Amino acid sequence: MARRRPPRQPSGASARWPFWLAGLLGLLWVIVAEAPASWLGAAVAAASQQRVLLAQTQGTWRDGSARVVLAGGPQSRGATLAPGVLHWRIGLTDLWHGRIRLGLRWPGLAETPLQLAVQAHIGGWTLWQVQPPDWQALVPAALLEGLGTPWNTLALRGGIALAFHNASLESAAGRLRLMGAVQVKASDMSSRLSTVAPLGSYLLRVHGDGAKADMQLSTLSGPLILAGKGVWNGQQLQFAGTAQAAAGQEEALANLLSLLGQREGDKVRIGL
Repeated sequence: MARRRPPRQPSGASARWPFWLAGLLGLLWVIVAEAPASWLGAAVAAASQQRVLLAQTQGTWRDGSARVVLAGGPQSRGATLAPGVLHWRIGLTDLWHGRIRLGLRWPGLAETPLQLAVQAHIGGWTLWQVQPPDWQALVPAALLEGLGTPWNTLALRGGIALAFHNASLESAAGRLRLMGAVQVKASDMSSRLSTVAPLGSYLLRVHGDGAKADMQLSTLSGPLILAGKGVWNGQQLQFAGTAQAAAGQEEALANLLSLLGQREGDKVRIGL
């Protein structure tokens, strides 16, 4: 009767390979997790087509800070520097569920930090506002000049208050779907295209229900009266509005009105 061979014992090298693999993966994770903030800066620049740049980066891509620069793209020569320093913290504890958390603190623009979450899903992603449910930032209008045309031609001055209420943005099947409310309040606006200053204060309300986003523009005060309504269907924007001069300001605003659209009586039609 044949004698059964004893099971072959693994060699020392083959017995240790799982430990070597685990160590190598751990080392790679440490390298990636502690990568410099400039890595995130390169990703933001590529995703925005060189329109949003992170300068003077500090820390890591997960926990760092930078100055934010707005530019008109790779061929643009102009750029503007946003006030203050942006601080961010990226949480990866839910990464295995396809979710990351993003904390933003920007004292130069907003008093309250903003907490966001991003969930990846088949065919897209969803970005939503975790807290606070109402968040506001104050942006100088001059910052928009860095984005190039038409902002550098308008050369707007004034303050722009951005407010978000339980907002979320979903990318799916090539469409962007907005849920919640966004409000833009532009106060005491002026432009190099007009000697009248200020031109006025304006309010833009946007409300999204997922299928579409309705927007309404109104004038709060000032000699340049703007009004209009629009709809964003996730791919295209349709907007129809009017601009007119307040009584007694027709001559002073004639040149500016001629640049905004086609005149119909005492109003100018604005269409996008």
